[in-house]
Amino acid sequence: MTSEKTGPQSAFFVIADISGYTKFMSETEITHAKGILEQLFGALVPAIRSPLTISGLQGDAVFAFAFESDVMTKQFIIDFAEQIYCAFARSKEKMQINTSCGCGACANVDGLELKIVVHYGECVVQETGGRQELAGTDVITAFRLLKNTVKERTGMDAYMLVSCDALRKMDMKELFSQDEFYTEDIEHIGELEYVVRDLKQAWERRRGSEQVFVKPEEELLMEEWAIPVTVSPAAAFTACTRPDMRAKWLGADAVDLLGANKGKVEPGTMYHCHHGDDIFPFEIIDWRPGEYVTGRYNLPMGLTMYETNELVSVGDGTMIKIRFATPKGGNLMGRLMTGMVKKKLKSIIVPDKENRINRLKEICANWLAEDASLAPDRPKDVGELIGAQG
Repeated sequence: MTSEKTGPQSAFFVIADISGYTKFMSETEITHAKGILEQLFGALVPAIRSPLTISGLQGDAVFAFAFESDVMTKQFIIDFAEQIYCAFARSKEKMQINTSCGCGACANVDGLELKIVVHYGECVVQETGGRQELAGTDVITAFRLLKNTVKERTGMDAYMLVSCDALRKMDMKELFSQDEFYTEDIEHIGELEYVVRDLKQAWERRRGSEQVFVKPEEELLMEEWAIPVTVSPAAAFTACTRPDMRAKWLGADAVDLLGANKGKVEPGTMYHCHHGDDIFPFEIIDWRPGEYVTGRYNLPMGLTMYETNELVSVGDGTMIKIRFATPKGGNLMGRLMTGMVKKKLKSIIVPDKENRINRLKEICANWLAEDASLAPDRPKDVGELIGAQG
């Protein structure tokens, strides 16, 4: 993590804290307990991507932050909080399924849970033991919010707590209902208002949903597009999904957003791309921020076509892989006319292919020129972060 500024900076602070950690470590076999926790941290760390930067491990928690100027979409932090939890839950579930060990550690993995605190405020970057760390009252407040009464009030042991300071800055207050708001009296800080969202529900939604992903080996409408850009996968994901950016590189006159969940773009959201008098509806079906997004085009005669934008970290940037599946389904007439529909789609997309690719590259290059933090960070492994604590 680097910063050229020396004064206070505005940032979002994200803490992923494993609850039940102390009890688990004290009551189970140390060798197996250590391996289990390393696996869980090993799932959390790679899930935290740019513009979030990992500051380090704080005992049983991962502390990350993103400077306000680096957060390009207002819902980014909420999306990634859910994704971080799902990475944790997926790792824990795999351990429970794949182990045949009857030791106390392996038998009590289910007692470990994750809570995520999100706060916003000011901080300064300071040098400590050759490392750069964050300091300031709002950093302290974020950690103080870990000690709360959410479990007693709601019964939740896996949740996302977002301070209203962060919520106002993201302009996402409408996403939460009134019964999700609480206040907490924080020692030496005062009363703070926040919202709470059950992360187990987010996991159950994703766990139970079928992945929709156009694979390279499937029957494609045309060859895969491989577009190298010089920004991080998270920034590339934003370029592919933010309505104004998508309109720009597609060369659309405008994009209308329909079905957004109180302003939050997610599966089920519909983009209406205007190209002259023509409108092309594109519905988000499945996505993992920073990894891929799959959408569906609803075509005439009941035909549908899926498009996947996959983000792969390579070298000093990201490879954006765009794949269009061959149109399928439809009524009898649609199935008879599939060949003609494919020809029509190619006549629209192929002549504009290079223009779309160049516009997408230009968007990413301009972002990077304005803000070097959009470049991919060198990934840290768990051992490196644990070593940094010592």
